[in-house]
Amino acid sequence: MQCHKRLWIDYHEPSPEQTSASRQEMSRVGDELRELARTAFPMGVAVDCEGTAAAAEKTAELLADNKPLLFNATFVHNGLEAQCDILAVHHNKETNEKTVDLFEIKSGTKVKHRYVNDLALQAIVLEQCGLKLKSAYLLHINPKYSHVEGEEFPPMQLLRSANVTAKVEKQIPNVNRRLKHLLLAIDNDSVLELPMGTFCKNPFPCPHSARCQKDAPQLPLHQLPELTRAQEIEMHKDGIEELMSLDGGREGLTFRQRRTLTCMQQQERITESFVAEELHACERPLHFIAIAAVTEPLPRFHQQRPWQLTPYAWAAKTIHEDGRVETTSWASVDRSDPRAQFVKALSRHTEIGGTMLCWRSEAISEMRTMLDSVPDGKTSVRALLGFEHVDMMQLLEAGVFDPKLLSYSDFRTVIGALLDDHSGDKLNALDANHRYEALQKARTPRVRAATRDKISADIQEALSWQAHRLADLFELFAPAGSKPETTKDIADEVAAETAEASEWPADKPAAPKHATKTRRQRPDTE
Repeated sequence: MQCHKRLWIDYHEPSPEQTSASRQEMSRVGDELRELARTAFPMGVAVDCEGTAAAAEKTAELLADNKPLLFNATFVHNGLEAQCDILAVHHNKETNEKTVDLFEIKSGTKVKHRYVNDLALQAIVLEQCGLKLKSAYLLHINPKYSHVEGEEFPPMQLLRSANVTAKVEKQIPNVNRRLKHLLLAIDNDSVLELPMGTFCKNPFPCPHSARCQKDAPQLPLHQLPELTRAQEIEMHKDGIEELMSLDGGREGLTFRQRRTLTCMQQQERITESFVAEELHACERPLHFIAIAAVTEPLPRFHQQRPWQLTPYAWAAKTIHEDGRVETTSWASVDRSDPRAQFVKALSRHTEIGGTMLCWRSEAISEMRTMLDSVPDGKTSVRALLGFEHVDMMQLLEAGVFDPKLLSYSDFRTVIGALLDDHSGDKLNALDANHRYEALQKARTPRVRAATRDKISADIQEALSWQAHRLADLFELFAPAGSKPETTKDIADEVAAETAEASEWPADKPAAPKHATKTRRQRPDTE
């Protein structure tokens, strides 16, 4: 449903997909959740067969024996396959009709549209096999569950049941219509001519992106920042598939989209004045902070909640008011809970005050979730949350437009484009997937101390590189000794000119309003 081109390639030219360590961990978590959910249904019989055909045959046998509860029940009909996590079967002896309750297990914390589509597809196949849907439930992770370290996960507390029967029934006709298009797409190789788009990464990155990129224009439309699916569809209708063929005066474009097009056409960097104003307004000392954190569906530590942030390393470059530079880093990569030590160490380093500057501020703002789960570090968490901080990614994304840079998602690419610095290419630990894999290795019970120390050192080196490059970006856009006119400066100047013209004293409150960008304000229209 994400892309007909991907469907065709996966069907006709299947190839093994390289899965990241985090995706592998998600698969493992899914298996664990299914096992946990099964414990709440003690009468269930598992359909454990190799191959879809054998599993479908075994399922038919168990249904014929009137087994009331099945795990991994498998059904095949008319080119469609469905495997049900948990299936409760109700047999009406008078009418010989069988109705079913469907239970789908997901590691998310809420009901998502694609989950409903998943259940709708299962309901369609079940009905084709003579089973009528009675009810559909989504068993998903309870975001309020608080873990007790050392104890097993209690399924009735960890999982929450959501009755999605009405949503599934409403979606069944839509899925049926989509299925017809999908079956047609499988036999239609013209779908290989479909252009790339926003769907290439949403909801999941496509493994065939590199292949499609070879046939795409040099600057495909989907690289336009802030491009919505609705915009994309309308532009494709108008025959626009390349970025440079898009008119910058087109109605509905955002400020960032217009500036990007202007920058690409002029082949010159455009820097909005509010960028320097924002950076010069930062109170010293300046703490350039890089943080490594992991977010996992199942909590590991005491009082931790599902999908809660676990920061485990940081590095900082601090520039004091007198120009003195201080650098430091900290990491904990063993099996112990790093959260309290993390916030205490970072809080001690920044207790002198000032401003924290980071790349993506989620790691700082999400520390709020640790107020209840890390009681020993509550004071430190509050101190960090009270700090003024600047998200440099958000700031530069809003106000710096460079013809070599259409996305700010990868820090190394940004540094290469803006600073012509490619020294980070050799640091594997800058990659989040690499760090996650290394962290999993460091947490292995029998890993050697030397290996763990090497992993810790590599992560700290990468974070230190990031902290130093953040400082370089600051110096590039707010160089020492230069201070732009601020909103207040301009207002004072206008007030003075107005007072002089009208022979009023300059301190009279007669200055007219002057339209300028205020600090931290992100423009969204011209």
